[in-house]
Amino acid sequence: MGCTLETSIWLLISVLVMAVLIILGAIRAPDAPGRKAFTLSILFALSWTAAVLARHSSSDLEFKIWACKFAWFGIIGTPLYWSLSFLTYARGRGAEKRWQLASIGLISAAFGILALTNDWHNWMYIRLIDERTMLFEHGWLYQAAMLFAYSAMAIAFVLGLTLTIRARGIHRWQLWALLASAFFPLVGNVSYTAYGFTIFNDDPTPFIFAATGAFMLGAQLFGQLFVLPPIGRDAIFEVLPDPVIVLDAEDRILELNPAAATLPGMPRQAIGSSLATQPEFAPILQAPASSDGERSEIKLGDQGIFEVSAHSLTPWGRRGGRMIVMRDISLRKAAEERMAALSRDLEMRLHENVELQNLLREEASRDHLTGLYNRRHAQDILPALLQGASARDRVAVTVVDIDHFKLFNDRYGHQTGDTVLKLFAKMLTEELGDNGQAFRWGGEEFLVILPDCDRNEALVHAARWQQRLCATYIPGVNDLALTFSGGLFVARGDQVSLEEAVKAADTALYAAKAAGRNRMVTFGEYAGLQQPEKKSIALPR
Repeated sequence: MGCTLETSIWLLISVLVMAVLIILGAIRAPDAPGRKAFTLSILFALSWTAAVLARHSSSDLEFKIWACKFAWFGIIGTPLYWSLSFLTYARGRGAEKRWQLASIGLISAAFGILALTNDWHNWMYIRLIDERTMLFEHGWLYQAAMLFAYSAMAIAFVLGLTLTIRARGIHRWQLWALLASAFFPLVGNVSYTAYGFTIFNDDPTPFIFAATGAFMLGAQLFGQLFVLPPIGRDAIFEVLPDPVIVLDAEDRILELNPAAATLPGMPRQAIGSSLATQPEFAPILQAPASSDGERSEIKLGDQGIFEVSAHSLTPWGRRGGRMIVMRDISLRKAAEERMAALSRDLEMRLHENVELQNLLREEASRDHLTGLYNRRHAQDILPALLQGASARDRVAVTVVDIDHFKLFNDRYGHQTGDTVLKLFAKMLTEELGDNGQAFRWGGEEFLVILPDCDRNEALVHAARWQQRLCATYIPGVNDLALTFSGGLFVARGDQVSLEEAVKAADTALYAAKAAGRNRMVTFGEYAGLQQPEKKSIALPR
Protein backbone atom coordinates (compact mmCIF):
# COMPACT_ATOMS: atom_id res chain seq x y z
CA MET A 1 0.00 0.00 0.00
CA GLY A 2 1.57 3.31 -1.05
CA CYS A 3 1.45 6.70 0.61
CA THR A 4 -0.05 9.35 -1.68
CA LEU A 5 0.93 12.98 -1.64
CA GLU A 6 -2.40 13.96 -0.10
CA THR A 7 -2.02 11.38 2.69
CA SER A 8 1.50 12.60 3.43
CA ILE A 9 0.35 16.19 3.66
CA TRP A 10 -2.48 15.35 6.07
CA LEU A 11 -0.19 13.20 8.20
CA LEU A 12 2.37 15.98 8.27
CA ILE A 13 -0.29 18.53 9.27
CA SER A 14 -1.62 16.28 12.06
CA VAL A 15 1.88 15.64 13.38
CA LEU A 16 2.63 19.35 13.28
CA VAL A 17 -0.55 20.24 15.17
CA MET A 18 0.02 17.68 17.92
CA ALA A 19 3.68 18.60 18.18
CA VAL A 20 2.84 22.29 18.53
CA LEU A 21 0.22 21.55 21.20
CA ILE A 22 2.60 19.32 23.13
CA ILE A 23 5.42 21.87 22.91
CA LEU A 24 3.12 24.72 23.98
CA GLY A 25 1.93 22.65 26.94
CA ALA A 26 5.50 21.92 27.98
CA ILE A 27 6.60 25.55 27.56
CA ARG A 28 3.64 26.89 29.56
CA ALA A 29 4.31 24.43 32.38
CA PRO A 30 6.50 25.46 35.33
CA ASP A 31 10.24 25.02 34.99
CA ALA A 32 10.01 21.36 35.96
CA PRO A 33 12.85 18.83 35.60
CA GLY A 34 13.00 17.34 32.08
CA ARG A 35 10.74 19.96 30.49
CA LYS A 36 13.36 21.40 28.12
CA ALA A 37 14.66 17.99 27.06
CA PHE A 38 11.11 16.76 26.45
CA THR A 39 10.37 19.77 24.24
CA LEU A 40 13.52 19.15 22.22
CA SER A 41 12.68 15.45 21.84
CA ILE A 42 9.32 16.42 20.32
CA LEU A 43 11.03 18.90 17.96
CA PHE A 44 13.53 16.28 16.79
CA ALA A 45 10.76 13.71 16.42
CA LEU A 46 8.88 16.26 14.32
CA SER A 47 11.91 16.75 12.03
CA TRP A 48 12.25 12.96 11.73
CA THR A 49 8.58 12.54 10.82
CA ALA A 50 8.69 15.46 8.41
CA ALA A 51 11.70 13.91 6.63
CA VAL A 52 9.89 10.58 6.22
CA LEU A 53 6.70 12.21 4.96
CA ALA A 54 8.66 14.53 2.63
CA ARG A 55 10.38 11.49 1.18
CA HIS A 56 7.02 9.88 0.44
CA SER A 57 5.62 13.04 -1.12
CA SER A 58 8.38 13.24 -3.75
CA SER A 59 9.20 11.09 -6.76
CA ASP A 60 12.74 12.49 -7.07
CA LEU A 61 15.20 9.74 -6.05
CA GLU A 62 17.95 12.18 -5.11
CA PHE A 63 15.56 14.11 -2.82
CA LYS A 64 14.38 10.86 -1.23
CA ILE A 65 17.97 9.85 -0.48
CA TRP A 66 18.66 13.32 0.95
CA ALA A 67 15.52 13.06 3.14
CA CYS A 68 16.74 9.70 4.45
CA LYS A 69 20.03 11.28 5.43
CA PHE A 70 18.38 14.38 6.96
CA ALA A 71 16.21 12.14 9.15
CA TRP A 72 19.31 11.18 11.16
CA PHE A 73 19.17 14.43 13.12
CA GLY A 74 15.86 13.23 14.55
CA ILE A 75 16.79 9.55 14.68
CA ILE A 76 19.61 10.29 17.17
CA GLY A 77 18.23 13.42 18.92
CA THR A 78 14.76 12.06 19.68
CA PRO A 79 15.75 9.04 21.84
CA LEU A 80 18.61 10.87 23.55
CA TYR A 81 16.55 13.91 24.53
CA TRP A 82 13.69 11.65 25.60
CA SER A 83 16.03 9.55 27.79
CA LEU A 84 17.40 12.70 29.44
CA SER A 85 13.90 14.12 29.93
CA PHE A 86 12.51 10.93 31.43
CA LEU A 87 15.35 10.28 33.88
CA THR A 88 15.53 13.91 34.98
CA TYR A 89 11.77 14.11 35.51
CA ALA A 90 11.56 10.76 37.31
CA ARG A 91 14.43 11.55 39.69
CA GLY A 92 12.93 14.96 40.48
CA ARG A 93 16.17 16.43 41.82
CA GLY A 94 16.58 19.36 39.49
CA ALA A 95 16.34 20.58 35.92
CA GLU A 96 18.61 19.18 33.25
CA LYS A 97 21.89 21.01 32.78
CA ARG A 98 22.67 23.14 29.78
CA TRP A 99 25.76 21.11 28.99
CA GLN A 100 23.61 17.99 28.84
CA LEU A 101 21.24 19.60 26.35
CA ALA A 102 24.13 20.99 24.32
CA SER A 103 25.99 17.64 24.30
CA ILE A 104 22.99 15.78 22.90
CA GLY A 105 22.52 18.50 20.30
CA LEU A 106 26.14 18.19 19.21
CA ILE A 107 25.94 14.39 19.05
CA SER A 108 22.75 14.58 16.96
CA ALA A 109 24.31 17.19 14.69
CA ALA A 110 27.44 15.05 14.27
CA PHE A 111 25.46 12.01 13.16
CA GLY A 112 23.25 14.16 10.93
CA ILE A 113 26.26 15.78 9.24
CA LEU A 114 27.95 12.40 8.80
CA ALA A 115 24.76 11.11 7.20
CA LEU A 116 24.50 14.11 4.85
CA THR A 117 28.16 13.65 3.82
CA ASN A 118 27.77 9.90 3.32
CA ASP A 119 28.75 10.18 -0.35
CA TRP A 120 32.30 11.09 0.79
CA HIS A 121 32.83 8.10 3.12
CA ASN A 122 29.89 5.64 2.83
CA TRP A 123 30.03 5.01 6.62
CA MET A 124 26.27 5.29 7.01
CA TYR A 125 24.94 3.85 3.74
CA ILE A 126 26.96 1.70 1.35
CA ARG A 127 24.42 1.40 -1.45
CA LEU A 128 20.70 1.60 -2.18
CA ILE A 129 19.12 -1.83 -2.44
CA ASP A 130 15.40 -1.06 -3.08
CA GLU A 131 14.21 2.30 -4.43
CA ARG A 132 10.56 1.58 -3.59
CA THR A 133 11.14 0.95 0.13
CA MET A 134 14.34 3.00 0.25
CA LEU A 135 16.22 0.03 1.70
CA PHE A 136 19.99 0.52 2.03
CA GLU A 137 22.98 -1.65 2.71
CA HIS A 138 24.21 -0.16 6.00
CA GLY A 139 27.74 0.80 6.93
CA TRP A 140 29.50 0.54 10.27
CA LEU A 141 28.39 4.02 11.36
CA TYR A 142 24.75 3.01 10.99
CA GLN A 143 25.30 0.03 13.27
CA ALA A 144 27.17 2.19 15.80
CA ALA A 145 24.45 4.86 15.71
CA MET A 146 21.65 2.33 16.28
CA LEU A 147 23.61 0.63 19.09
CA PHE A 148 24.21 4.00 20.71
CA ALA A 149 20.55 5.05 20.47
CA TYR A 150 19.21 1.66 21.59
CA SER A 151 21.63 1.55 24.53
CA ALA A 152 20.56 5.01 25.69
CA MET A 153 16.91 4.01 25.49
CA ALA A 154 17.52 0.69 27.26
CA ILE A 155 19.38 2.32 30.14
CA ALA A 156 16.67 4.94 30.49
CA PHE A 157 14.00 2.24 30.44
CA VAL A 158 15.63 0.11 33.15
CA LEU A 159 16.36 3.02 35.48
CA GLY A 160 13.05 4.70 34.69
CA LEU A 161 11.04 1.55 35.31
CA THR A 162 12.54 1.29 38.81
CA LEU A 163 11.69 4.91 39.53
CA THR A 164 8.18 4.44 38.10
CA ILE A 165 7.46 1.46 40.35
CA ARG A 166 8.62 3.43 43.39
CA ALA A 167 6.52 6.48 42.47
CA ARG A 168 3.11 7.13 44.02
CA GLY A 169 -0.18 8.61 42.93
CA ILE A 170 -0.30 10.91 39.94
CA HIS A 171 3.48 10.79 39.53
CA ARG A 172 3.36 7.09 38.72
CA TRP A 173 0.74 7.78 36.05
CA GLN A 174 2.94 10.52 34.57
CA LEU A 175 6.00 8.25 34.40
CA TRP A 176 4.00 5.42 32.80
CA ALA A 177 2.86 7.89 30.16
CA LEU A 178 6.45 8.94 29.44
CA LEU A 179 7.54 5.30 29.23
CA ALA A 180 4.72 4.49 26.83
CA SER A 181 5.56 7.50 24.66
CA ALA A 182 8.95 5.95 23.86
CA PHE A 183 8.25 2.24 24.29
CA PHE A 184 5.92 1.85 21.33
CA PRO A 185 8.10 3.89 18.90
CA LEU A 186 11.10 1.85 20.06
CA VAL A 187 9.26 -1.40 19.37
CA GLY A 188 8.31 -0.10 15.95
CA ASN A 189 11.90 0.88 15.17
CA VAL A 190 13.27 -2.51 16.30
CA SER A 191 10.60 -4.24 14.21
CA TYR A 192 11.61 -2.20 11.17
CA THR A 193 15.33 -2.68 11.65
CA ALA A 194 15.29 -6.37 12.58
CA TYR A 195 12.25 -7.71 10.75
CA GLY A 196 11.55 -5.20 8.00
CA PHE A 197 8.15 -4.13 9.37
CA THR A 198 6.96 -0.97 7.57
CA ILE A 199 4.12 1.54 7.48
CA PHE A 200 3.57 3.10 4.08
CA ASN A 201 6.62 1.09 2.92
CA ASP A 202 8.89 2.90 5.41
CA ASP A 203 10.17 3.08 8.97
CA PRO A 204 7.08 3.10 11.25
CA THR A 205 8.87 4.85 14.12
CA PRO A 206 7.92 8.47 13.30
CA PHE A 207 4.34 7.46 12.62
CA ILE A 208 4.10 5.73 16.00
CA PHE A 209 5.62 8.83 17.60
CA ALA A 210 2.80 10.80 15.98
CA ALA A 211 0.22 8.35 17.33
CA THR A 212 1.59 8.58 20.85
CA GLY A 213 1.40 12.36 20.61
CA ALA A 214 -2.31 12.18 21.44
CA PHE A 215 -1.46 10.13 24.52
CA MET A 216 1.08 12.72 25.61
CA LEU A 217 -1.51 15.46 25.20
CA GLY A 218 -3.72 13.54 27.64
CA ALA A 219 -0.82 13.22 30.06
CA GLN A 220 -0.35 16.98 29.97
CA LEU A 221 -4.03 17.87 30.24
CA PHE A 222 -5.21 15.29 32.77
CA GLY A 223 -2.00 14.01 34.36
CA GLN A 224 -0.53 17.47 34.99
CA LEU A 225 2.70 16.39 33.29
CA PHE A 226 5.46 18.96 34.03
CA VAL A 227 2.92 20.88 36.17
CA LEU A 228 3.08 18.60 39.22
CA PRO A 229 6.54 17.05 38.89
CA PRO A 230 7.79 14.47 41.38
CA ILE A 231 10.37 15.45 43.95
CA GLY A 232 13.13 12.91 44.34
CA ARG A 233 13.36 11.27 47.74
CA ASP A 234 17.08 11.82 47.73
CA ALA A 235 16.42 15.54 47.18
CA ILE A 236 14.16 15.56 50.22
CA PHE A 237 16.85 13.70 52.14
CA GLU A 238 19.42 16.29 51.12
CA VAL A 239 17.41 19.40 52.09
CA LEU A 240 15.99 17.95 55.32
CA PRO A 241 17.19 20.27 58.13
CA ASP A 242 17.16 17.47 60.70
CA PRO A 243 20.27 15.23 60.86
CA VAL A 244 19.57 11.74 59.48
CA ILE A 245 22.08 8.89 59.83
CA VAL A 246 21.63 5.38 58.38
CA LEU A 247 23.57 2.63 60.19
CA ASP A 248 24.09 -1.07 59.59
CA ALA A 249 24.02 -3.77 62.27
CA GLU A 250 27.64 -2.96 63.26
CA ASP A 251 26.87 0.77 63.61
CA ARG A 252 28.74 1.63 60.41
CA ILE A 253 27.45 4.67 58.56
CA LEU A 254 25.70 3.71 55.32
CA GLU A 255 24.29 7.13 54.49
CA LEU A 256 23.81 10.54 56.06
CA ASN A 257 22.41 13.86 54.93
CA PRO A 258 24.30 17.20 54.93
CA ALA A 259 22.72 18.21 58.24
CA ALA A 260 24.21 15.12 59.90
CA ALA A 261 27.59 15.63 58.22
CA THR A 262 27.99 18.96 60.02
CA LEU A 263 27.57 17.45 63.49
CA PRO A 264 30.70 17.93 65.63
CA GLY A 265 32.75 14.76 65.79
CA MET A 266 31.38 13.36 62.54
CA PRO A 267 34.30 11.90 60.49
CA ARG A 268 35.15 13.75 57.29
CA GLN A 269 34.83 10.48 55.36
CA ALA A 270 31.69 9.43 57.18
CA ILE A 271 30.38 6.71 54.84
CA GLY A 272 31.76 3.37 56.06
CA SER A 273 33.03 4.81 59.37
CA SER A 274 31.86 3.30 62.64
CA LEU A 275 29.81 5.65 64.77
CA ALA A 276 30.70 3.55 67.82
CA THR A 277 34.26 4.88 67.70
CA GLN A 278 33.07 8.44 68.23
CA PRO A 279 32.42 9.04 71.96
CA GLU A 280 30.30 12.10 71.16
CA PHE A 281 27.65 9.86 69.58
CA ALA A 282 27.45 7.24 72.32
CA PRO A 283 24.06 8.58 73.56
CA ILE A 284 22.66 8.28 70.02
CA LEU A 285 23.60 4.61 69.72
CA GLN A 286 21.77 3.89 72.96
CA ALA A 287 18.47 4.99 71.43
CA PRO A 288 16.31 1.85 70.94
CA ALA A 289 15.31 1.05 67.35
CA SER A 290 11.60 0.49 66.81
CA SER A 291 9.18 0.33 63.91
CA ASP A 292 7.02 3.14 65.23
CA GLY A 293 9.86 5.63 65.72
CA GLU A 294 9.69 5.94 69.50
CA ARG A 295 11.36 9.19 70.55
CA SER A 296 13.86 9.87 73.29
CA GLU A 297 15.80 12.94 74.33
CA ILE A 298 19.58 13.10 74.61
CA LYS A 299 22.14 15.79 75.33
CA LEU A 300 24.88 15.79 72.70
CA GLY A 301 27.89 17.48 74.32
CA ASP A 302 27.78 21.24 73.92
CA GLN A 303 25.55 21.00 70.86
CA GLY A 304 22.35 21.06 72.86
CA ILE A 305 19.43 18.70 73.35
CA PHE A 306 18.18 16.47 70.55
CA GLU A 307 15.02 14.46 70.12
CA VAL A 308 16.13 11.13 68.63
CA SER A 309 14.06 8.43 66.96
CA ALA A 310 15.65 5.23 65.66
CA HIS A 311 13.70 3.43 62.92
CA SER A 312 14.41 -0.23 62.19
CA LEU A 313 15.39 -0.98 58.57
CA THR A 314 14.47 -4.67 58.81
CA PRO A 315 11.29 -4.17 56.71
CA TRP A 316 13.56 -2.85 53.92
CA GLY A 317 15.89 -5.86 53.98
CA ARG A 318 18.52 -4.35 56.29
CA ARG A 319 18.36 -6.70 59.26
CA GLY A 320 19.84 -4.97 62.29
CA GLY A 321 20.16 -1.67 60.42
CA ARG A 322 18.47 1.50 61.55
CA MET A 323 17.87 5.05 60.49
CA ILE A 324 18.43 7.64 63.19
CA VAL A 325 16.55 10.91 62.87
CA MET A 326 17.63 13.75 65.14
CA ARG A 327 15.86 17.01 65.83
CA ASP A 328 17.50 19.86 67.69
CA ILE A 329 15.07 20.85 70.43
CA SER A 330 17.47 23.06 72.38
CA LEU A 331 15.47 26.20 71.64
CA ARG A 332 12.22 24.44 72.51
CA LYS A 333 13.68 23.16 75.76
CA ALA A 334 15.03 26.61 76.60
CA ALA A 335 11.59 28.06 75.91
CA GLU A 336 9.98 25.37 78.08
CA GLU A 337 12.42 26.13 80.90
CA ARG A 338 11.66 29.84 80.59
CA MET A 339 7.95 29.08 80.68
CA ALA A 340 8.44 26.81 83.70
CA ALA A 341 10.46 29.54 85.46
CA LEU A 342 7.78 32.09 84.63
CA SER A 343 5.13 29.68 85.86
CA ARG A 344 7.00 29.13 89.13
CA ASP A 345 7.49 32.86 89.53
CA LEU A 346 3.82 33.47 88.84
CA GLU A 347 2.83 30.74 91.27
CA MET A 348 5.10 32.26 93.92
CA ARG A 349 3.63 35.69 93.30
CA LEU A 350 0.10 34.30 93.49
CA HIS A 351 1.01 32.54 96.74
CA GLU A 352 2.44 35.78 98.10
CA ASN A 353 -0.68 37.60 96.99
CA VAL A 354 -2.89 35.05 98.73
CA GLU A 355 -0.78 35.31 101.88
CA LEU A 356 -0.97 39.10 101.71
CA GLN A 357 -4.73 38.95 101.30
CA ASN A 358 -4.99 36.57 104.23
CA LEU A 359 -2.76 38.84 106.28
CA LEU A 360 -4.82 41.89 105.39
CA ARG A 361 -7.99 39.97 106.16
CA GLU A 362 -6.49 38.84 109.46
CA GLU A 363 -5.40 42.36 110.36
CA ALA A 364 -8.83 43.71 109.44
CA SER A 365 -10.43 41.16 111.78
CA ARG A 366 -8.06 41.76 114.71
CA ASP A 367 -8.01 44.42 117.39
CA HIS A 368 -4.56 45.94 117.07
CA LEU A 369 -4.25 46.76 120.79
CA THR A 370 -5.21 43.45 122.39
CA GLY A 371 -4.61 41.05 119.52
CA LEU A 372 -8.12 39.59 119.94
CA TYR A 373 -10.57 39.24 117.11
CA ASN A 374 -12.80 42.31 116.81
CA ARG A 375 -16.54 42.76 116.77
CA ARG A 376 -16.73 42.61 112.97
CA HIS A 377 -15.08 39.21 112.88
CA ALA A 378 -17.38 37.94 115.62
CA GLN A 379 -20.38 39.03 113.60
CA ASP A 380 -18.96 37.15 110.60
CA ILE A 381 -18.30 33.77 112.21
CA LEU A 382 -20.55 33.41 115.26
CA PRO A 383 -23.95 33.30 113.49
CA ALA A 384 -22.86 30.10 111.75
CA LEU A 385 -21.79 28.66 115.11
CA LEU A 386 -25.14 29.37 116.72
CA GLN A 387 -27.26 28.40 113.72
CA GLY A 388 -25.28 25.20 113.24
CA ALA A 389 -25.79 23.98 116.81
CA SER A 390 -28.18 21.09 117.34
CA ALA A 391 -31.04 21.11 119.76
CA ARG A 392 -28.89 19.41 122.44
CA ASP A 393 -25.92 21.77 122.08
CA ARG A 394 -25.34 24.57 124.55
CA VAL A 395 -23.33 27.70 123.86
CA ALA A 396 -22.49 30.09 126.71
CA VAL A 397 -22.45 33.71 125.54
CA THR A 398 -20.78 36.10 127.99
CA VAL A 399 -20.33 39.86 127.82
CA VAL A 400 -17.79 41.15 130.36
CA ASP A 401 -16.87 44.75 131.14
CA ILE A 402 -13.82 46.00 133.12
CA ASP A 403 -15.02 47.79 136.25
CA HIS A 404 -14.17 51.47 136.65
CA PHE A 405 -12.10 51.49 133.51
CA LYS A 406 -12.61 55.23 133.13
CA LEU A 407 -10.75 55.79 136.44
CA PHE A 408 -7.67 54.02 135.09
CA ASN A 409 -7.62 56.41 132.14
CA ASP A 410 -8.38 59.53 134.19
CA ARG A 411 -5.90 58.92 137.03
CA TYR A 412 -3.05 57.18 135.24
CA GLY A 413 -3.49 58.08 131.59
CA HIS A 414 -4.51 56.23 128.47
CA GLN A 415 -1.26 54.29 128.37
CA THR A 416 -2.18 52.61 131.65
CA GLY A 417 -5.68 52.06 130.29
CA ASP A 418 -4.20 50.32 127.28
CA THR A 419 -2.08 48.19 129.59
CA VAL A 420 -5.22 47.15 131.51
CA LEU A 421 -6.96 46.15 128.28
CA LYS A 422 -3.96 44.11 127.13
CA LEU A 423 -3.59 42.36 130.49
CA PHE A 424 -7.28 41.48 130.53
CA ALA A 425 -7.14 40.18 126.92
CA LYS A 426 -4.03 38.12 127.71
CA MET A 427 -5.72 36.58 130.71
CA LEU A 428 -8.78 35.59 128.70
CA THR A 429 -6.65 34.09 125.93
CA GLU A 430 -4.58 32.01 128.32
CA GLU A 431 -7.55 30.84 130.32
CA LEU A 432 -9.70 29.89 127.38
CA GLY A 433 -7.06 28.07 125.30
CA ASP A 434 -8.92 25.91 122.78
CA ASN A 435 -12.09 25.81 124.88
CA GLY A 436 -13.54 29.12 123.76
CA GLN A 437 -13.11 32.38 121.91
CA ALA A 438 -12.73 35.94 123.18
CA PHE A 439 -13.50 39.08 121.13
CA ARG A 440 -13.05 42.76 121.92
CA TRP A 441 -16.61 43.91 121.57
CA GLY A 442 -15.96 47.59 122.00
CA GLY A 443 -14.21 49.90 124.50
CA GLU A 444 -13.68 47.94 127.69
CA GLU A 445 -16.30 45.29 126.77
CA PHE A 446 -15.34 41.77 125.72
CA LEU A 447 -17.45 38.99 124.23
CA VAL A 448 -16.57 35.44 125.33
CA ILE A 449 -18.06 32.37 123.63
CA LEU A 450 -17.88 29.00 125.41
CA PRO A 451 -19.17 26.17 123.16
CA ASP A 452 -20.74 23.10 124.77
CA CYS A 453 -20.84 24.82 128.12
CA ASP A 454 -23.78 25.08 130.56
CA ARG A 455 -24.50 27.76 133.16
CA ASN A 456 -22.51 26.22 136.00
CA GLU A 457 -19.43 25.55 133.89
CA ALA A 458 -19.51 29.09 132.56
CA LEU A 459 -19.71 30.51 136.08
CA VAL A 460 -16.71 28.36 137.11
CA HIS A 461 -14.73 29.86 134.23
CA ALA A 462 -15.77 33.38 135.29
CA ALA A 463 -14.76 32.76 138.92
CA ARG A 464 -11.34 31.62 137.81
CA TRP A 465 -10.95 34.77 135.71
CA GLN A 466 -11.84 36.92 138.72
CA GLN A 467 -9.32 35.14 140.97
CA ARG A 468 -6.57 35.62 138.44
CA LEU A 469 -7.38 39.30 137.92
CA CYS A 470 -7.20 39.92 141.66
CA ALA A 471 -3.58 38.71 141.61
CA THR A 472 -2.68 40.75 138.55
CA TYR A 473 -0.25 43.60 139.16
CA ILE A 474 -0.63 46.77 137.14
CA PRO A 475 2.59 48.82 137.07
CA GLY A 476 2.15 52.18 138.76
CA VAL A 477 -1.39 51.46 140.08
CA ASN A 478 -1.73 51.03 143.84
CA ASP A 479 -5.24 52.24 144.73
CA LEU A 480 -7.42 50.47 142.13
CA ALA A 481 -8.14 46.74 141.85
CA LEU A 482 -8.74 45.13 138.47
CA THR A 483 -12.21 43.52 138.44
CA PHE A 484 -14.93 42.94 135.89
CA SER A 485 -18.69 42.54 135.68
CA GLY A 486 -20.28 40.03 133.33
CA GLY A 487 -23.57 38.88 131.90
CA LEU A 488 -24.19 35.27 130.94
CA PHE A 489 -26.69 33.79 128.55
CA VAL A 490 -26.75 30.10 127.64
CA ALA A 491 -28.16 29.48 124.17
CA ARG A 492 -29.58 26.07 123.32
CA GLY A 493 -29.58 24.74 119.79
CA ASP A 494 -30.44 27.16 117.03
CA GLN A 495 -33.19 28.93 119.01
CA VAL A 496 -31.60 32.39 119.01
CA SER A 497 -29.52 34.58 116.78
CA LEU A 498 -26.22 36.17 117.74
CA GLU A 499 -27.89 39.54 118.15
CA GLU A 500 -30.50 38.13 120.52
CA ALA A 501 -27.92 36.19 122.54
CA VAL A 502 -25.67 39.26 122.93
CA LYS A 503 -28.63 41.42 123.98
CA ALA A 504 -29.55 38.89 126.62
CA ALA A 505 -25.99 38.73 127.96
CA ASP A 506 -25.78 42.53 127.85
CA THR A 507 -28.97 42.75 129.90
CA ALA A 508 -27.45 40.43 132.51
CA LEU A 509 -24.25 42.57 132.45
CA TYR A 510 -26.34 45.67 133.25
CA ALA A 511 -27.83 43.78 136.17
CA ALA A 512 -24.35 42.85 137.44
CA LYS A 513 -23.25 46.49 137.34
CA ALA A 514 -26.44 47.61 139.04
CA ALA A 515 -25.83 45.06 141.80
CA GLY A 516 -22.42 46.56 142.64
CA ARG A 517 -20.05 45.23 139.96
CA ASN A 518 -17.33 42.56 140.33
CA ARG A 519 -19.76 39.74 139.73
CA MET A 520 -21.28 37.47 137.07
CA VAL A 521 -25.06 37.45 136.51
CA THR A 522 -27.00 34.94 134.45
CA PHE A 523 -29.77 36.23 132.24
CA GLY A 524 -33.13 35.97 133.99
CA GLU A 525 -31.68 35.28 137.44
CA TYR A 526 -32.19 38.66 139.16
CA ALA A 527 -33.60 37.54 142.55
CA GLY A 528 -32.12 39.69 145.29
CA LEU A 529 -30.54 42.03 142.78
CA GLN A 530 -31.51 45.49 141.67
CA GLN A 531 -33.52 44.85 138.48
CA PRO A 532 -32.14 46.31 135.25
CA GLU A 533 -34.39 48.92 133.73
CA LYS A 534 -35.75 48.39 130.20
CA LYS A 535 -33.26 45.63 129.44
CA SER A 536 -35.53 42.63 129.32
CA ILE A 537 -35.97 40.91 125.96
CA ALA A 538 -38.13 38.02 124.90
CA LEU A 539 -36.23 34.85 124.03
CA PRO A 540 -37.62 31.62 122.55
CA ARG A 541 -37.80 28.69 124.91
